[in-house]
Amino acid sequence: MNLKEVKQLCYLDTLKDSLTNVEIILNRLHQLDDQEGIIPEHILRKDRIRTILHLELGLASYCVLIRKMHENNLIDYDEEIHNDINSIIHSNRFEYFEHRIVVYSQRGKENVNLPKLIKYGHQIIDENEKAEIPFQGKRFKKKGRS
Repeated sequence: MNLKEVKQLCYLDTLKDSLTNVEIILNRLHQLDDQEGIIPEHILRKDRIRTILHLELGLASYCVLIRKMHENNLIDYDEEIHNDINSIIHSNRFEYFEHRIVVYSQRGKENVNLPKLIKYGHQIIDENEKAEIPFQGKRFKKKGRS
């Protein structure tokens, strides 16, 4: 296995870990929603704040990894994913409510398409688990590129 193949496998393994981390955090937020009225509000509020901060950091790590994969020509992505990645990485304020993410940056308030961002990571992983050689299947091209 040459250096490039080792690098590709390392990126893919790290992507799996990062995506799993984000999904675990999202599941925790859903559990907190289900516990409203059962657990005292002040306890839920503190746990929710901490979990949202973990989500912000987990998504930032996930987005940096996807961007690095793109910069190393391992993947391509569309403009919406590009904008969502930049929004998360460069945000100075992060809000999560009703299963939606809104970030604020110098460009102002921006909504993030979280389901699409997570689905994209799964597509990369699923495609490359089917391939014998990593990253040799369909690449995720930007619009207008061939």
